[in-house]
Amino acid sequence: MKIIQKELYSEMEKGLAGKEWSSVLMLPSYVLRRDVEGKSGEYFALDLGGTNFRVLKLVLKDSKVVDAQQAKFRIPLEHVNGKNACADGLFGFIADSVKTFIKDSSVSFPPLGFTFSFPMTKNSLNSGILVRWTKAFITKNTVGKDVCKLLNDKLSDRGINMGVTAVINDTVGTLVTEFFKDDRAMLGVIIGTGFNVAYWEKIGNIPKYLKQCPNANPSHTMCINMEVGNFDSPHMKVLKYISNEYDAQVDNKSPNKKLGLVEKMVSGLYMGEIARLALKDLKAAGVISGLNGKLEKKNGFPAWHLSACIGDDTLSLNKISKILKKEYGVTSTLEERQAFAMVCKWVALRSARLAATIIGSVVQHTGYEWDCTVAIDGSVFEKTPGYPQLLQEAFKDLFGDQPFNIRCVLTKDGSGKGAGLSAALMS
Repeated sequence: MKIIQKELYSEMEKGLAGKEWSSVLMLPSYVLRRDVEGKSGEYFALDLGGTNFRVLKLVLKDSKVVDAQQAKFRIPLEHVNGKNACADGLFGFIADSVKTFIKDSSVSFPPLGFTFSFPMTKNSLNSGILVRWTKAFITKNTVGKDVCKLLNDKLSDRGINMGVTAVINDTVGTLVTEFFKDDRAMLGVIIGTGFNVAYWEKIGNIPKYLKQCPNANPSHTMCINMEVGNFDSPHMKVLKYISNEYDAQVDNKSPNKKLGLVEKMVSGLYMGEIARLALKDLKAAGVISGLNGKLEKKNGFPAWHLSACIGDDTLSLNKISKILKKEYGVTSTLEERQAFAMVCKWVALRSARLAATIIGSVVQHTGYEWDCTVAIDGSVFEKTPGYPQLLQEAFKDLFGDQPFNIRCVLTKDGSGKGAGLSAALMS
């Protein structure tokens, strides 16, 4: 853990300086840590970060969300990773979804926040240049372009009188959402389809931002989007100590080879597949049997099966037995069910310990390890049995005898509400 922490600090420093390449981008969000008191009004939010796109309307009174309406739209895969997936199709779909939600496109709307949960560089609060796609997106004609302009153009084409006032990613949104409730919130974390961390950093510690904005107050604090899912990629200076053949197989079959290596070890998008590959080897070794060939197919063991196996606390592992019978058509022995449980728990344990090493290290960097709230959103943290406890146990190993008080709290829908609240914070 200490080896990973040392390398992480080195990459963070390089990323903040911006003078040389770093595996963690350390992107300024342009969202400042400000007093949230007295924020009232209506704000709209858009959330793009996974398989669904959402449009939200938030009503704030005295900094509290008193009303929230939303609509969810499933993104057609043709716009995500189809061979003709392109910017016009994706952002046209988003604009159409907004129009469906607001119904009356002739009305002028209040500030609009846009959660865009992919690596981007920013030159202002309402601009975001896509660095690269993650999470299986390969949409063409988007990398290197301002996603806010792409969206604004499509909104304008449809006669929708609104434009992006603040673009953020889901980790920034999660942090801001919790910050409106708890000013001790120092980190926002996503542990779901992807993995990433955002945190409050003194502007004086961000040389590349000061170079761009020399008149900025160095004592002010800005939210940094780390893009830490790409840490130690592609060189694997320290990840080599915890990686294995299954990680290599997952990476080789991914659309972004040698990138996002931490995310591929931590996030729910890959946990089930890592478990499947290990179980496939156990089947080849004769430890488990049957399964109707599902283990031979990519993604044949979904993450929710992994979570269900971990959560089976019966003596005979009856829950695992039911899953194997219903989903795979086999009657299992206790030894086979124990093998499933062991593999699934190993995958979750490694995910949690790597995530905790990174989270704890960033908390320690802020200097608030003695009293810090970490806002976490995502299905892995929320739905994997025992995952929060695994994080705390790993913190103990990381900090050793040093006292710490790190509260990991579930911050639901930070990626949605966070966009609107970021627009409110900066207005």
